Amino acid sequence: MTALTNLVAVVMGLLLTIVVGFLQPTIAVPAFGGLSLVELPTSGQLAAVLLTALLCGARVGLMTAVAYLAFGLTQFPVFHAGGGLDYVLEPGFGYLLGLMPGAWLVGRIGQQVSLRDPFSLWFVAMVGVVVVSLVGGMHLLLGAVVGHWSLSWLELTIGHWLIPLLLQAVMACPVAVVAAVLRRFLLY
Repeated sequence: MTALTNLVAVVMGLLLTIVVGFLQPTIAVPAFGGLSLVELPTSGQLAAVLLTALLCGARVGLMTAVAYLAFGLTQFPVFHAGGGLDYVLEPGFGYLLGLMPGAWLVGRIGQQVSLRDPFSLWFVAMVGVVVVSLVGGMHLLLGAVVGHWSLSWLELTIGHWLIPLLLQAVMACPVAVVAAVLRRFLLY
């Protein structure tokens, strides 16, 4: 990709990440008499960054994550629970840091391997989810070791690590389907 193409892709990835971050993900579940929509207690930010990395590659995925992080740390409330430099002290900040290596790795794998089916793309997206979760978990652990969090380690592990990991695994499914359709359309 040329520099201009990379810049356009990063801006588009950043806009996608910001817009999706303001939307509440929902899932359709069977209910008596049809389907019911249930809101997921998560954000689509990771899904947007992973989709950008799967479609545009490691460099654009990483630059999108860096731009999103810089944008949110400069007082724009684009993160799930706000923005600004104080967000560094939030339990969820480690996941934002994890966007960078997660996006790079997903984009790198996506560039190296010709992926077209949704299951393979879901597996690659899950690699990114796991990387982001590991970085987020290390941030939680560091905060617990220095006594920064008011919650117990069990509450932190379940509420800020295990549940988000499972929810992001669900969010990786539409990422894989959309990436499969767009990669065919873009002739990958």
